Parts: sequence; C-alpha cells; structure tokens
Amino acid sequence: MKRTCRLTAAVLLTAAVTAGTVTACGAAAETAVTTETYAYLPDHSVYFYDVDGGYSWAFREVDTLAVAGVIQGRGDHLFYPRNAITRADFIVMLDRAYGMSSALESGAVPAQQDFSDVPSTEYYAKSVAAARALGVATGTADNRFLPQQTMSRQDAMVFLKRTIDRTDLSLRSGSITGFTDAASVKEYAQEAVGALTNAKVIGGTNGKLNPTAPVTRAEMAVMLYRALHLTQNGGSGGAVYHERKDTVSLCIGAQSYSDAVSENYDPSVTYEGLVQYSGLRREGSTMYITIEGTHAIDREASYKNGEFTFNGDENGILGKYPAWPSPRASRITRSPHPSAPARNTAVAIRLSRTARSSRCIMSNK
Repeated sequence: MKRTCRLTAAVLLTAAVTAGTVTACGAAAETAVTTETYAYLPDHSVYFYDVDGGYSWAFREVDTLAVAGVIQGRGDHLFYPRNAITRADFIVMLDRAYGMSSALESGAVPAQQDFSDVPSTEYYAKSVAAARALGVATGTADNRFLPQQTMSRQDAMVFLKRTIDRTDLSLRSGSITGFTDAASVKEYAQEAVGALTNAKVIGGTNGKLNPTAPVTRAEMAVMLYRALHLTQNGGSGGAVYHERKDTVSLCIGAQSYSDAVSENYDPSVTYEGLVQYSGLRREGSTMYITIEGTHAIDREASYKNGEFTFNGDENGILGKYPAWPSPRASRITRSPHPSAPARNTAVAIRLSRTARSSRCIMSNK
C-alpha cells in the first residue's frame, strides 16, 4: 500500500498531516529523548476546553490538526465544536491542510476572477482565491461565493473531493443507495458523496447522510483528518481511510504527541489516564511508544481568574500557577496551552503525578 502526503496535478502541494505524526510531511528523523517514565493519555482535547470527553469521536482528530496548524480556536481556549462552519472557514481549513495559497502565490496556477462578495481585505480572501484557481471552489451564476453562508455536508464533500482529485491519490466511485436519505443528495454532489463514503472518509449517522445539514466544526475536523490519512491501495481499489486502533494521543511532561503508535497494542486494553511506558522513539515523523501499565491517580485543582490552584502536596504539586496565554497552534509536538475553561468558575481537574506545573496532562472532568 502507498501512503502519500503530496498533492499533484497541475501543481504540487504539501499536506500538513500524515498518519502517525504531528509534524509536517518530510520531517527530519530524530530520536526522542526523555527521562519520564509516565505518560498521560487524555480522554479529551489538550488544546480546547470544550472538546471534552463527550467528543471521544473527534478530540484526537482536533488535536492532531491543531498541532499541524490546520485548525485554530478563537483565542479563549475554546473550539466551539458544535458550531456550524461557514463556507469561507471551510476553504481556509482546506488551504491550511493542502497549501493551496502557496501554489497560487508561486505562479504554479493562474489567478481567476475574484468573487464579487469576497473583499480582498478579508482573512479568507487568499484561500478562496486559491481554491477558485485550483477549481476547488465555484460560486453562483452571478459570481458570488457566499462566504458567510453555512456549509452543508454535501457541499463540503464536493469541495473536499475536488481537493483530493488534485493529489496523486485516486478515489473510486461508490454507491450511496444504502443510505436511507440518498434521494436527498443533489445531483451535482452525488459523485463526491459516493466517492468519499466509499473511501470511508464519510460514514453517515444512523444510516443517513444528512446532505443538507450544516457541517459542525467537530465534523469538519474528523472529515479533514480522514482525508489527510487516506491510503492508496494497489490496483484499482482507490484510496481508503483505515482507522488505526493502535494510535494514541499522549502527554509526557510538557510535551504532547498526537497519533503515536503503540508498539504493543492490545485490543482488550483501554488506553487512557496515567500509564507507564518503557520506550518512546521517533522514526521519521512518527512517534512509537511501548505502554506497560495503567495507574489511577487523581488530584484536585481549581481554575479562577486565569490561575490554577492545586490542592495536594504529593510530589510537590502545591500552590498557584498562572494559566498559559491564548496560544497559536504550530507545527511542533509541544502542547501550547491547557484545556482550561475561559470563565471565572472553579472546575475539578485530574492531574498526573508527573504533572508538576505541566498543562497538557490535565483532564477537565
């Protein structure tokens, strides 16, 4: 099987995320050095307070894309996962993931006429212009893009399919007749919806595609994560997303890693909380960890006025620590900020014994 992170067609673009990594494609190989023997496997996002245990289906995808700089919050430690995403913001996410603007700026593709409702001063203008130049974004008959309109699920699939078509991946056609609302998919979207469901990028909910429903920010993250982890099968099988059960997100001291591969994965074990590990290594851009056992440990802490107060003195965890300022996601393996609530109330936080003042190993339960 072939796994790729290169986009080709008229241009070459670089995807921001590949399977088993939190850094950009082609990262130099290095050896991870650590003196820690415990890691914390969260059941929530370590970047955004509101992507908690209720988003077990999305928090790893959100964190992986946050580390890669593909998605960002609103500067208050919140991601707003339930909010519908606009057409403009969806295109911005695609641009960050696939580097469409770089292709336009380099002259690899010629610029097209600007949409009449996309002012050049808007934050999304460059991304929309690049998407139009690459044939990803199209507008209305009167040259409007409708940037602030909510993105529907079927339109998101059309845009994503067009982007993947610009890569050296190929998607195989698929049937949507197995979904109870297949008749609701507009004719212009049927090819894209069929291809993405066949590739396992889209799975539907309770047998439905919900094509006209808005895409939430959490759904967008999962959709984009799967697209960036497509594997090209041999022959004419087409690219397919394969869910990997042996990958985990973890925190060690002040560093966090997304999509680390467990070398001794056991499907009968639930991997979360404080765990002991005997090996951590980087091969290429992928982290590998050997997990030995789990340990239950809880510490109480409160958050108020931008400051954490820890109640308990085991291993020196005592006193007050300021919360980190609002971060900007970057292509590194360091966790920029805590999963702290942006409101002036006390919350219970579970803290690992290796925490000290580390922010990434807290649970917002």
